[in-house]
Amino acid sequence: MSSGDTVWLAEALPERRVGIKGPRAAEALRQLGLAVPRNPNTWAPLRPADRDDSWNVVGRLGFTEFFVEERGDASGIAALELLVAGDFAGAWPVLREDRGFVLGGEQAAGVLAQVCNVNFNALDIAQRPVVMTLMVGVGVLVLPQALPDGAIYRIWCDPSFGPYLWETLEEVVQKMPGRNQ
Repeated sequence: MSSGDTVWLAEALPERRVGIKGPRAAEALRQLGLAVPRNPNTWAPLRPADRDDSWNVVGRLGFTEFFVEERGDASGIAALELLVAGDFAGAWPVLREDRGFVLGGEQAAGVLAQVCNVNFNALDIAQRPVVMTLMVGVGVLVLPQALPDGAIYRIWCDPSFGPYLWETLEEVVQKMPGRNQ
């Protein structure tokens, strides 16, 4: 599917994810050459060589908490887990077993408007926002991301709520104008 389609929903590939928090969490990321977004509720490509449309990201969820997702061999996450499991005081791992979805297409923000109270159309995607909110009563993390052919919304939630959120999003997507029923 391309993000230029009217609207589409897909399961995210089973990427490797980890959280890290604590007063030295940012220092741990920097020590490994990984990005540290400057402001809370923003994201950055995981490494300086990654582009804005990379699937490897680090989100800053607060002043001292980060969410990291990486594809492939996930060497950055493996190194981070090894570092904080050792003698690196002040940074602790956070288990992330989120279920991930990707919503895209011209009407994706319209779908989000029906299931969430955040106006995603008002966000400046160039600022790389990370939104923590509720979507049909489920706590979610949403990362709007610009791809060459349009915006997508990467969505993560607790895996126990994954089936409910998927079914609800899929139902709304199917009812969007212009969809082949």
